[in-house]
Amino acid sequence: MKYDNSDAISIVNYANKLVGKTIGEILPSQNINIKNKGIVGTIIEEYWFGIKPNSSPKPDFEKAGIELKIIPLIQQKTKLSVKERTKICSINYKELTLETWESSHAKKKLNKILFIYYLYDKDYIKNSLIKKIDLWELHHGNNEFIIKYDWLNVQKRVKNGYAHKLSESICEVLAPSRSGSGGKDKNGKLKDLVTQPNQTYSTDALKRAFSLKQSFTNQRWNELSKKIKYESIIGSLKINEFDKFEDTILENLNRYKDKSIQELSDTFSLNINNRSKNQIATIIKKVIGFKSVKSNIKEFEQLGIMVKTINIKKNNNYPFEAISFQTMKLQDFIKEEWEESTFKEHINKILFVPIYAENKKASLNEKFLGKSFFWSPSTEEEKIIKQEWKRYQSEVIDGKCKVHRVKLNSKKGFKEVSKLSKESQTTIIHLRPHGRNSNDRDNDHLGNSIVKQCFWLNKTFVQKLLTQKL
Repeated sequence: MKYDNSDAISIVNYANKLVGKTIGEILPSQNINIKNKGIVGTIIEEYWFGIKPNSSPKPDFEKAGIELKIIPLIQQKTKLSVKERTKICSINYKELTLETWESSHAKKKLNKILFIYYLYDKDYIKNSLIKKIDLWELHHGNNEFIIKYDWLNVQKRVKNGYAHKLSESICEVLAPSRSGSGGKDKNGKLKDLVTQPNQTYSTDALKRAFSLKQSFTNQRWNELSKKIKYESIIGSLKINEFDKFEDTILENLNRYKDKSIQELSDTFSLNINNRSKNQIATIIKKVIGFKSVKSNIKEFEQLGIMVKTINIKKNNNYPFEAISFQTMKLQDFIKEEWEESTFKEHINKILFVPIYAENKKASLNEKFLGKSFFWSPSTEEEKIIKQEWKRYQSEVIDGKCKVHRVKLNSKKGFKEVSKLSKESQTTIIHLRPHGRNSNDRDNDHLGNSIVKQCFWLNKTFVQKLLTQKL
């Protein structure tokens, strides 16, 4: 044995020798065929650490109480990001109902995790490069109380007979993700069904596993790579119970409701002007009590919470524009499944911060902070969003991104028009351009060139949200 499997320091020191190696260099023979990324973890376990494939409920390094998790990274523009959620353990519904958090299978796997991050090479997996090693421990500072809250939430639903209604959206960090091959059998029945212990509402439920959400491990990666500075909102506001997380943030924000942006800028000595980027993000950090406005909010990234400013027409709650999200690559979009889609992750939870004004060009003295609120899609809203998301996916597959030029007038020239559904044809979301300019383009799978696209929340839907919340 090249390391002491009962000693955490020995295990980490040996793991660190992986950094800079490719997956191919770990293999004893280049003749071993690798067909998918799923085998990368097995290769590291078996050929580096000498751990044979098994289904043991105990941690991989049992004597040291350390679980091993291999995390793929992908290149996104100027930085590396975690590619997907991280499976922790399968959920046995019957056993789950009998466990306590302290004795649970999930906690035993989560207590200490050796994360190994590698840059995934989709073209030749053997060239995938190991980037960093991280021994992570579960404790209050690493948000054990949030993870415990998620586990208890899932347990309660299973005990009450709602295992068949579980979804990732009900949890913040530790999610009950789909497990198995997915799809339906030849008779149209869902695969991967198992019997649930409380059959009051349904006999069966889908197989699921506890997984750390992508946003959680991605924040950890960013922290490790030291490219982003973080401050803890939980530390700043001294939050000890997750039930109080959202309320505490809103209380601190909304005590400044109806203050002008100029007044807030002066109060916190921020020197904001109308050309300043991230005006509201800066104000939020100071209201919370952050030392540096350049810091990112740690828990917002861990929990996948997006902050969206809504510029609103005073008196009628009508947004001056729709709410945009991140641009996407169309060729990746058509391959996604809804449950694992990037957009579903983006709308997991949003902190909306309204800014009221008479017009879009109002000065800082004429812009006022409204009442902030958190929003996650309701079951019905997500159903509609999913339908509209799939509608656009089908339209892209059908080649409706192909554009033609429409003449405006002699001064303005032409604009490009596609056959994608317009905002007026949808209820909650629509797809439209969000490139830096007309030269910032993307190609679909058919070779059609179009300005980069992203999803937007419709203005009428945002107005409806504001009317409900304010």
